[in-house]
Amino acid sequence: MSQEFDIKPELGLAVGRFLYSQFFRTPPPPSQSFANQTVIVTGSNVGLGFEAARHFYRLNCAQLILAVRSVSKGETAKEDIVRSVKHRTDADAIQVWPLDLSSTESTLAFADRVKTELPRVDVVVENAGINNTTWVAVENGWEQTIQVNVINTLLLALALLPKLAQTKSEFPDSIPHLAIVSSEVHHFTKFVEANAPDIYARLNDEKAFNGGDRYNVSKLLEVLFVRELVARLNTAATNHSTSTSAPTTSTSTSPVVITLVNPGLCVSQLDRDLPRPLQLVLGLLRLLVGRSTEVGSRTFVHAASAGPASHGQFMSDGQNQDVESWIYSDTGRQVQKKVFDQTLKVLETRRPGLAESVGLTVRV
Repeated sequence: MSQEFDIKPELGLAVGRFLYSQFFRTPPPPSQSFANQTVIVTGSNVGLGFEAARHFYRLNCAQLILAVRSVSKGETAKEDIVRSVKHRTDADAIQVWPLDLSSTESTLAFADRVKTELPRVDVVVENAGINNTTWVAVENGWEQTIQVNVINTLLLALALLPKLAQTKSEFPDSIPHLAIVSSEVHHFTKFVEANAPDIYARLNDEKAFNGGDRYNVSKLLEVLFVRELVARLNTAATNHSTSTSAPTTSTSTSPVVITLVNPGLCVSQLDRDLPRPLQLVLGLLRLLVGRSTEVGSRTFVHAASAGPASHGQFMSDGQNQDVESWIYSDTGRQVQKKVFDQTLKVLETRRPGLAESVGLTVRV
């Protein structure tokens, strides 16, 4: 494979920033109200998603959707949340809906149900994800980590964006948020797959599979796609405002605040699919360095209420933070556009017209 892009992550800087965050930064407990708001949290029956859902219910959201693979486990999580939040007794404010991101059919069915059954959607936290170091092929031969963490996560995001924008239009006091849970591990990959003519063909080639780097790559793909998505949406909005002679400002006028959120290293269920020896090693690391699940989940709530200055930003510890430095370079801009264009084409095959529905066009 030819070397079109020579990506060199600054590993020392990334490790130093990670350790400083883990030992010297603690996201504050969220206290802002989510009254009248409808909140969706994916992967919310365990771990960070579960604790974030508990926060949203405690902070008085009007409706909470637990989007989970196992409805029975989701119902158990709902019971726990209701039992733990003493000042509320309205268990019917929490609903459990099935969502399996390894299945495109399930992903699109969930998005369609949201559009038809929910009058409004104010917050979507896309937390569901996997970390799998072994090759597993799912639907049509797609490698499972890329299918779940990237393609169908982004498919759901774009499918729900119009509903979030509609909420802003119909409920002007709302500031809808789409928070996609990413990770600082995007700093740690050389992303050699970027040099392939077709990035996803390379990622779905079992012979080229690098299990130790796959999760890192999946999180980098999220970062690159969301950054380019926001940039193109902002350009489209500016062009529309100019063509209609509407006033423009230097700040984001997006109806939806889209963020990438990094919870840090936390005690969680993320390693549950890894080989047992690796689970034990990472489990020890999480105990020594990691945050509690509840502390990590606070970052999701902060992202779900972030101001417009966080639109398109990578958030850590409840604050905006730089992504890996090479992403800001000419190489980074080229890789970002390549990832975005190839990803959007994949998404269009799964739901034709998706790009147009959010104000984008597919570039040939």
